[in-house]
Amino acid sequence: MSWRSVRFFSPTGSACIIPFAFTKVRGSMRFFPTVCACVAFLASSHAVAESEGAATTVPLPSERPVALAAVQDIDGAAAFLDTALSMAGLRIDEIRLQTISVPRVLVNRMPADMHLIDNATERKRIFLKVMLPLILKVNEETLAERRRLEHLDQVIRRGASLSLGDAAWLDYMASFYGVESGDISELLRRVDVVPVALALAQSAIESGWGTSRFARNGNAVFGQKSWNSRAGLVPRNRDPDKTHVVRSFRDLRAAVIAYVCNLNRHPAYAAFRDLRARLRESGEPLDSHALATMLDRYAEEPEYISHVHTVIDQNRLTDFDTARLAAHTA
Repeated sequence: MSWRSVRFFSPTGSACIIPFAFTKVRGSMRFFPTVCACVAFLASSHAVAESEGAATTVPLPSERPVALAAVQDIDGAAAFLDTALSMAGLRIDEIRLQTISVPRVLVNRMPADMHLIDNATERKRIFLKVMLPLILKVNEETLAERRRLEHLDQVIRRGASLSLGDAAWLDYMASFYGVESGDISELLRRVDVVPVALALAQSAIESGWGTSRFARNGNAVFGQKSWNSRAGLVPRNRDPDKTHVVRSFRDLRAAVIAYVCNLNRHPAYAAFRDLRARLRESGEPLDSHALATMLDRYAEEPEYISHVHTVIDQNRLTDFDTARLAAHTA
């Protein structure tokens, strides 16, 4: 028997270590947790979104601390990560049934041996455990920004003056999303969430359920391209006349942030944003199938939209559209 550990980190640097004893039994790994819970508190007032070649600070509300844990330093062991996440409360079948909420456990990187898992059901389960909390977290942050925009819109409509801090934040948001200063109406069309099922399906397709070289080596789970040769990994079968790379990210959360920002900012996805806004205005849910039809320019695959629909349906990903992160720890 020997020991390994999962370290739970907050972005502020504080950490707690959960040790696990493991032994081999007939070729399989058996894990015995010695500590059941460890939560690091984060009171950060910003998140980081990556734009092309640079990182941009996006202010977020910070009225209360966020319980945030990130699993790292696991030596690429998918089976070990699977067990650790289950012990942390990430049990996919129960989340599907809405009997439990989703723990605030954010994994920094995809296990390096995901491509070695022969069992497709097991591989998909681990992938969902990794990606679901990340997507929910980024959507939560985006929704917080949207709520702040809605509040400031009401302040302006009442004829009241904005504070210097609110005015500066509003100008920043307009610049970041590429809209005219003070155009809150257009900002509200852009600052909104991506349905969970859609994000899960696209990340599954673009990363091969976490098995691709780009996902394992560059945290690139959404297949986003860059024409900065130092910003990512070169596709092995890239045409000689092509110069793009697949963008790499410092961690998986940065990749999710960049994906959501891409759909919310890029001119190619204006139709996606228009449909989402219409669904909002009519009080209808943000339908993943309907919104996927607006993403024909996301990939060069001729049947891409049909592929997204198939992945959503075959894997019952809409089960997660109503999933919620566990309540903030006071």
